[in-house]
Amino acid sequence: MRVLRFVILLFLFSNKLFAQNTAKPWAYWWWPGSAVNKPDLRANLQKYAEAGFGGLHIIPIYGVRGEEGNFINFLSPKWLEMVDFTVKEADKLGLGIDMTLGTGWPFGGPDVNHKHAAKTFELVYDADNQPSLKSKNTKQQVKRAAPGGEGLVLDHFDKENVVQYLSKFDSVFSKNHIGIRAFYNDSYEVYGADWTEHFFEKFINRRGYSLEPYLSIFENKKEYSEAEKQIYSDYQLTISELLLEEFTNPFNDFAKKHGKITRNESHGSPGNVLDLYAVNNIPETEFFGSKPFDIPLFRQDSEYRESQFGQPNKWVLKLASSPANIYQKKLISSETATWLGNHFKVSLSQIKPIIDESFLGGVNHIFYHGAPYSPMAEPWPGWLFYASTNFNFNSHFWNELPLLNKYIENCQFLLQNSKHDNEILVYFPVQDIWHKPKKGVYTMDVHNIEKNGIFNEKYRSLLSQLEISGYAFDFVSDKQILALSEGKLGEFGYKAIVIPEIEYLPLETLLSLKILQKNGIKVLFEKRLPQKTTGFLNFEVNQKRFSIEKMSFTSSRTDNIIRALNTFNLKKEIMPQLGLEYLRKKLPSGTIYFVANQGKKFSEGDLIFDTKYKNALILVPAKGKNFESIPFSNKTLRLKLLSGQSCFIFLTNEVRPAIQNYELNNFINKIQLSNNWQFKFSEGWPSISQEFNMDSLKSWTQIPDSMAQYFDGYGEYSNNFSVPAHYIGQKAMIELGDVRETAEVWINGQNLGTIWCLPFVLDIPTGILKKENDIKIKVRNLSANHIRYLDQQKVPWKKFYDINMVDIQYKPFDASGWDPVPSGLLGPVSIKY
Repeated sequence: MRVLRFVILLFLFSNKLFAQNTAKPWAYWWWPGSAVNKPDLRANLQKYAEAGFGGLHIIPIYGVRGEEGNFINFLSPKWLEMVDFTVKEADKLGLGIDMTLGTGWPFGGPDVNHKHAAKTFELVYDADNQPSLKSKNTKQQVKRAAPGGEGLVLDHFDKENVVQYLSKFDSVFSKNHIGIRAFYNDSYEVYGADWTEHFFEKFINRRGYSLEPYLSIFENKKEYSEAEKQIYSDYQLTISELLLEEFTNPFNDFAKKHGKITRNESHGSPGNVLDLYAVNNIPETEFFGSKPFDIPLFRQDSEYRESQFGQPNKWVLKLASSPANIYQKKLISSETATWLGNHFKVSLSQIKPIIDESFLGGVNHIFYHGAPYSPMAEPWPGWLFYASTNFNFNSHFWNELPLLNKYIENCQFLLQNSKHDNEILVYFPVQDIWHKPKKGVYTMDVHNIEKNGIFNEKYRSLLSQLEISGYAFDFVSDKQILALSEGKLGEFGYKAIVIPEIEYLPLETLLSLKILQKNGIKVLFEKRLPQKTTGFLNFEVNQKRFSIEKMSFTSSRTDNIIRALNTFNLKKEIMPQLGLEYLRKKLPSGTIYFVANQGKKFSEGDLIFDTKYKNALILVPAKGKNFESIPFSNKTLRLKLLSGQSCFIFLTNEVRPAIQNYELNNFINKIQLSNNWQFKFSEGWPSISQEFNMDSLKSWTQIPDSMAQYFDGYGEYSNNFSVPAHYIGQKAMIELGDVRETAEVWINGQNLGTIWCLPFVLDIPTGILKKENDIKIKVRNLSANHIRYLDQQKVPWKKFYDINMVDIQYKPFDASGWDPVPSGLLGPVSIKY
């Protein structure tokens, strides 16, 4: 079948795929107090289906004050009845349902006694100052627990404890054929857990020696001997293995037994997250916080503290997508837009760049964070979750959200039906961290990767060099290198492995690299060969062999990784040098690129591809799902992609069918519409009936009406303009400048569409423009000014148990002191022709 026909058929048969709902975005669906009822469940589900959601993920949490009589205990017969009803109603609407195996997070609850609870240890000393180890409970309680789910956090390092915890769900899913798609485990937040009851025994079985004579490794010292470093790394490796084999694997086995799959956020774990992500059906990462994208008019919330939470990074996303690529998993999900901005202040134009970065990082199954269940009769702002962003029907962007949802659907449809095309593996240097003894464990915290040690300055520099040079890579672990060398992963498509400048490398990994090199995989070591192997037992013998074996890689050492890679026959893209970011994937008879312009450097230019393909298509997912033909000769195409925009480019050898041609429009003339605007408030709160004249565009909060500064809703702008006679009926473009936050545009009564993301531009099709033209622009603002009013009036909407409502700095939420947030059309507005 011709590949172009294949692509078109993918879209023709999209309804079959979408019946599984994975291309559409899903959302975390918190049930406050599990105080749900069937009419409101049905109404909630209908709204999400109509808005273009693919599914929801049930998470029971703490409740709402005053609703205690409606609380439903977790796993009670009534609670199970509500879940069963939800799944059946969702199925009627084409929605899927996932659920957390517990309430809040992490796993735990009333059935977890002190024996089964998370453990830590302390050193105690005898009269001779010799240490011994005392095990004790961390006493951590389940965070944000729902009624019936309160209790101690589970010990994640003991299979017996894990199986005991999961067993209470056995009867639920044996007696009730509840159509849940996936069971979910949240990010690892088992604080302080670094021990388990039978750890000494488990350690001996795995490492071959006793840990008890060496407890001094957990003391704070200025210096440690090499032997102490090796022993501590053995401890950390054992913790990593226990989390994988005694928690994650049993969790997966439980899901499989009941015909379900797993979604697991492995980050935060005291283990090699690449190995933990690898064994789950759907590895899930997290886009937490905000970053200053270099896109004109992009706004980062000024109250977000990078010093506290770090800056989100595409490499964190690749920690989940890399093992998914290596093990050929179809779906990589992401908890998306967590604390992107403060409550009531997040816009769709702030969300799209993080969606694009997620796609660039390999994610193809977006989960919004999130959509609280709320009764339909509950006054605005309804029931809320303590952490933004709110994607439910009380959100200010709800009416425009289907546009973002359709964009995601168009993108994820292609991303889920193509295979990765990364050719380089970069070793994940966890061993260098594990050889730095301390009391407790090292966790892979994704919220501030510069602080966890692995993504140090040298490692980040290497990754940046690879990216800017146009090389596509995945991360790889010791365990995965071994599996690759043993041929357990079939055709994996990687051609080179890069080992960063490191001190430690397991002997087994070195030997696996030798096998891979013998089989044709290029192996490069940055600057120097590793100095030491790992493991205390037989270290001297193993180190001697390590020193001998590594000599075979002497010629693989390089001071310039990029120069060395350039000598290999690897795919290398020019786009990063032009200021574009990309994700390259494979279709049966071609290569497809997701391309995003996340900066200011590029607007239009030639893209040169080192490819065998002769034809090209382009798809702009924000406009729809139809490919257009684009001129492609001498391996070059001309692309116009403004800052903030994205597209798919598909290269193939097949003959192009008769489809629409891509137009590269260059408008050089401009008509400025800056004066004499008429303005009125339309639907929204409060009701303001007066109409206003604006000499120049400004925030409607400055309008001379005492309630305008609080308005939450839509405002309408109207004006008129003339065009030269020779341009009547011709194609043009409208630029709106700064829009707070979305804008629907009409010219001469013709609806041009709604602008919801940067840049705020719209095409004006042929046949629209006249000599004299009328324009109407309908703008939707944030709800920040509305909540500011409620807090100034001390309206009691913050009525939730537990943490209640906090702001982006985790302080009690209070909007009463906010300045009015700019709203409406700020401009400048121009017609380009």
